[in-house]
Amino acid sequence: MKRITYTYSVIRYIHDSAVGESLNIGVVLYAATIPFIESRFEMRFERLSNTFAKFDGEHYKRTLAQISAEIDRLSDRSSSILLIPTQQWQDVGGIVSEIIPDEGMSFQAGPILAGITDDPVVALDEIFQRMVLSQYEFQKNERRTDDEVWANIYHQLLVSRKVSSKLRPWKPTVEDFELKFDHAFKNEKWHVLEPVSLDYVKADSIQSRATKLLGLGTALQGRDDLGTLYLLLGKPKSADNLKNYIKAKNLLHKMPIKHELIEEDEAASFADKLAAEMREHGLIDDEK
Repeated sequence: MKRITYTYSVIRYIHDSAVGESLNIGVVLYAATIPFIESRFEMRFERLSNTFAKFDGEHYKRTLAQISAEIDRLSDRSSSILLIPTQQWQDVGGIVSEIIPDEGMSFQAGPILAGITDDPVVALDEIFQRMVLSQYEFQKNERRTDDEVWANIYHQLLVSRKVSSKLRPWKPTVEDFELKFDHAFKNEKWHVLEPVSLDYVKADSIQSRATKLLGLGTALQGRDDLGTLYLLLGKPKSADNLKNYIKAKNLLHKMPIKHELIEEDEAASFADKLAAEMREHGLIDDEK
């Protein structure tokens, strides 16, 4: 069994550099010989907002999205730079200096640490659990957020197929209000990947979320620049809510726009299908 060496760095959030208090929020791991570059970040910010006065949750989410997108880009680039050894990063420090160039920012990298593993994905998950998630207290019945559904189910699969780095935000303007989708790509028309957690404790919360999404579909009706809206679902953990989950999906199927509902167990096949379609239309070039 092959043993793979890697380096990693824990990313911290520092609200006030003068005070110096920080919380671990993510991990970036790099294994040069494979190559492998990946990250995990805690998208929930309740603990940060409870700890730091005037914490800006929206800015936090936007910044993490930008950092994650940059890591996706570097991951795509890593396969080609191995052909030129002088351009290869020596360790994860070179990577974090590109994604977080200003040491005075609220997002800062910790010291460079190293390890050996058979599987860097497993190593990353274990480090993230130990260094980040262990700081957080989870309520037994806490639901998953949309960001967690994206990060824990769909994102890594899309990264490995070079799809994620091709996604970017899209802000369509409809009558009376403005929408924003974080994960979209354009191939003549805009195609949107929207993570949707239906993992609620209460049945009426599941129905309410589905109703709001149906309203979103209605608002987008008639847009000539909209292709397909892919709803990447996260189903309830509680078996008691599976019946309500099915009802919610039936409601979502009434969207008056072109759409697809993607189940969690379909995530890998969906990523394969989307990557194949993007290659066919020249959006993904495996030689780059």
